[in-house]
Amino acid sequence: MKTKFFKKLVRPFVYLFWRTQISILRACPPLAGLVTSRCIGSDRSPKLWVKTFFRIAVGIPRAISQHWRDKKSKRVVIHRVTICVTTRCTLNCDKCIGHVPDVKDPQDTPLPTLLDDIQALFSCTAFVYNLNLSGGEPFLRSDLDEIIRVCAASGKAGSIDISTNGTVIPSAKVLAALREANVTVKISKYTPVLQPDVEKLKSVLRENGIRYMHEGGEFWFDTRSLGQLQAGSAKRRFSVCAQRMCMLYMFGKLHLCTISVVLTEEGVIPDCREDYINLRVTSPTAFREQWKKLQKKHVISACSYCMGCSFESPKAPVAVQREDPR
Repeated sequence: MKTKFFKKLVRPFVYLFWRTQISILRACPPLAGLVTSRCIGSDRSPKLWVKTFFRIAVGIPRAISQHWRDKKSKRVVIHRVTICVTTRCTLNCDKCIGHVPDVKDPQDTPLPTLLDDIQALFSCTAFVYNLNLSGGEPFLRSDLDEIIRVCAASGKAGSIDISTNGTVIPSAKVLAALREANVTVKISKYTPVLQPDVEKLKSVLRENGIRYMHEGGEFWFDTRSLGQLQAGSAKRRFSVCAQRMCMLYMFGKLHLCTISVVLTEEGVIPDCREDYINLRVTSPTAFREQWKKLQKKHVISACSYCMGCSFESPKAPVAVQREDPR
């Protein structure tokens, strides 16, 4: 009884904390990029946590200074963008944050189309402080090395990382591209049953001089089923949702969150064009105005179908596999 009363008492303060930190990081892209690039998994030692915290603290003045330079020059900069390179995956996780198992026709975006989309993104923006390549499982793409090199050669990505489920060993040419572009590989931490070759993957990365993080967590956020309307304030969920910290770029469209992409592309919700920017039909000049409008949004259509990713969201076990085959 006391515990429930205490949680109810501190809830407004927790809400204010979440909303404040998200607002600050979104308002200062260099700071958000710094925090994201220095983030480490929960399996690391306390000593490394202290070292990482120190590096972030040291970088804060520089990040704030860069933010003011960006504002003064009116540059369009983005704190973090995830580019979906494939919707194919080796796992079938029930509560996947990207709802990959719900995609009806998993496939790779054709390389020429994907490279054109990436070039369009960089032509419209001055800088992306953190660029993430994800999926699905990105290492399933045999041409991933070309994608990495194009992103690195642009000179507009502050740091590049790749999210993998640790089930695929990348090829020699992909390993070479990872090393040359100084990419950080972020390996999700699941059970040994789902990741039988994860130690081999880590060994291969070490041998090739590639940085990696073996990230883990005690739970996933349960965003609930596709197409299921959620009770409560969608605007409130959006204000404290961690998904706001990472935009998703897929099919040439820049969305405010992952769930918005899937719900729209799978036809679960109406295609609200104000919730994203279609870079395939948008010029750099028009992008600037659309970007300003997108950043000022207080809620998007997808929020009515999602429980969000915050302290208020329901939790689910990590990487539970669906029984139905993909």
